[in-house]
Amino acid sequence: MSDLPTALAPLAVRIGAERLLIDDDALTLYGQDVSGEAHPLSAVVRPADISDLLATVRFAAEHGFVVAPRGGGMSYSGGYVCPRGRTLCLDMAAMGEVLEINAEDMYVRVQAGCTWKALHEALEPHGLRTPFWGTLSGLGATVGGSLSQNALFWGSGRHGCAADSVVGFEIVLANGQVLRTGAAARNGTPPFFRHYGPDLTGLFTCDNGALGIKATATLKLLPRGEARHGVSLTFADHGGMLAAMSEVSRQRLAESCFGFDPGLQAQRMKRESLAQDVKTLGQTVAAQNSLLDAVKIGARIAVAGRRFLAEADYSVHFMVEERTGAAAEDAAERIMRIGQDAGGKAVENTIPTVTRANPFGPLNSMIGPSGERWLPVHGLVPHSEAKAAYEAVSALFERNAAVLEEHGIAHGTLFTTADTNCFVIEPVFYWPDGLNALHRHSVEAAVLRRTNAFPDNPAARAEVMRLRREVVDTLAACGAVHLQIGRLYPYARDLDAASLTTVREFKRALDPDGRMNPGALGL
Repeated sequence: MSDLPTALAPLAVRIGAERLLIDDDALTLYGQDVSGEAHPLSAVVRPADISDLLATVRFAAEHGFVVAPRGGGMSYSGGYVCPRGRTLCLDMAAMGEVLEINAEDMYVRVQAGCTWKALHEALEPHGLRTPFWGTLSGLGATVGGSLSQNALFWGSGRHGCAADSVVGFEIVLANGQVLRTGAAARNGTPPFFRHYGPDLTGLFTCDNGALGIKATATLKLLPRGEARHGVSLTFADHGGMLAAMSEVSRQRLAESCFGFDPGLQAQRMKRESLAQDVKTLGQTVAAQNSLLDAVKIGARIAVAGRRFLAEADYSVHFMVEERTGAAAEDAAERIMRIGQDAGGKAVENTIPTVTRANPFGPLNSMIGPSGERWLPVHGLVPHSEAKAAYEAVSALFERNAAVLEEHGIAHGTLFTTADTNCFVIEPVFYWPDGLNALHRHSVEAAVLRRTNAFPDNPAARAEVMRLRREVVDTLAACGAVHLQIGRLYPYARDLDAASLTTVREFKRALDPDGRMNPGALGL
């Protein structure tokens, strides 16, 4: 404790000096996100349980600190990068336990720092899953972080975003109290149901920790669908692909789906072939339900490699999961017909098969295939606006073609859907630039060794940040809303007066001194 600054000594007494990190490496790592946004920290606090959280929040109030919760560090919108002095970063990943799996009442309760991969593996022996069951970054991304920022991917095709699967929370408030939401707010009642009076659970989803600190979360459970099928299609133009994705979404045929434009397809083609990656292929084969399926799928993937994807095409990949093989085949056939009617051509379903068999792979996609910096930006629009929104973003890139070429900035776009009513457009930038501590901590060492070590490139980075802001404004003109609002997306700017006033009043009521992640959501 002698090495701790005097100001932190009382906190060390309350929770233990071993739960405080103050070395320069830790403060640098925890004080930055994927975007490169960074700000100095006073300390990193690693709470083990609610009592540690309560002690930390009370200490912050007594000694003039603010607190910023951090899950797995996967934010790219400055979500936990708090531009205030005397900031304590709460490393919520230190609270990573699965607390209760209730297979009779069909809910699971976890500490907020539990990763999606850990939750998936804990539920697997029970034949259960949550409706939304994680992000592609779920090796590191946490349940609490995803519920604070909101997220999409596994299960989103039918079940929407992460916030749609939550039942209730235990929230540590700025006043040092613990708030239980949903049915658990009634004394002695288990957290089996979300709605009991006004939906306080919803108030703390997507709040980026600006209203309170998530200590635990309870999520719904579903039986796993063991019958799986993948469908892949390519399109000569974006119109057909977007139309097909929207129709599959409206009919709720796919558990998950994602599409690539030619720019993003080209980046994927630069990465090592799936067929050459023996470990990935072995995991894919092992994930099949029968020996015959394993042999057939393994041989098919090995033969196909990635020759079936032309860089000039758009491609989309659907993952079907059902209770029975017949139901999975029927859904896959319906998806195929929808795609072909929209002008698509069926290709080998390697990508959905391999991706589904390896849902939480290494975090190597945080950098480009040659070690470039990577940065996404996104917008959520109704199906009716998807084509116009993508074309508007494409026109922006065309107007900036000379700048992109001058600075070596590549770009592509990822597409996905949520439930029956939401289309997601996610442009992605790649450019030569130095990596930060978070990249070096998250990406596998073997991958870093065989990629370029680009020097810092502030000129290119400045252009990427400018273009990112212009993409946000372009999507705003199409009525887009956003996940992972953090400090990037103009939430406060774009709300109508009554909504903004109400949110600000909630913030003042719950956090009158502004100690909970100040600046998040623009509050």
